[in-house]
Amino acid sequence: MPIRGPVAVKLCKKEEAETLHIGPMTIRIYEDGSLTENRVSAVLLQVPAGKSGPPMHWHRFHDELFLVTKGTMRFVTPEGEVDAKAGDLMTVPPGAVHTFKNASETEDCECYMTATPGHYVDYFRMLAKATEEGKDLTPNDSQHLMALFGTFPPGVESEP
Repeated sequence: MPIRGPVAVKLCKKEEAETLHIGPMTIRIYEDGSLTENRVSAVLLQVPAGKSGPPMHWHRFHDELFLVTKGTMRFVTPEGEVDAKAGDLMTVPPGAVHTFKNASETEDCECYMTATPGHYVDYFRMLAKATEEGKDLTPNDSQHLMALFGTFPPGVESEP
């Protein structure tokens, strides 16, 4: 049902954002979809110098937008690598095979990311919980968590 009438806005300050640690990355969840009827979520990804993000993958159901706010994020696709610098925006539609990594060996990288639908941030929460206290995930564990959110490695087809 559409929202009618005045609706309050909400400020989320950095120090109030939910903070997750997944391997070397820090993820701050500013909006998890709860205020947007799950239309969009918003997070800040902090990737230390020389570190990589997830394995190559694609999403069946959701879009991602990455706005680089600090450093240079290298997006890796089957077509090649693209460096996005502070101020650049990378759009990743459903079906696009990709991953990312910090392009620098000396400078940290920061990226504001949105995901639609918003509940996709629960993947980050589950991943953080599964890897807490330095636990390593097996490839099967990783693929299982990814599949719960319609995310698959290249070459794996999802059901139509």
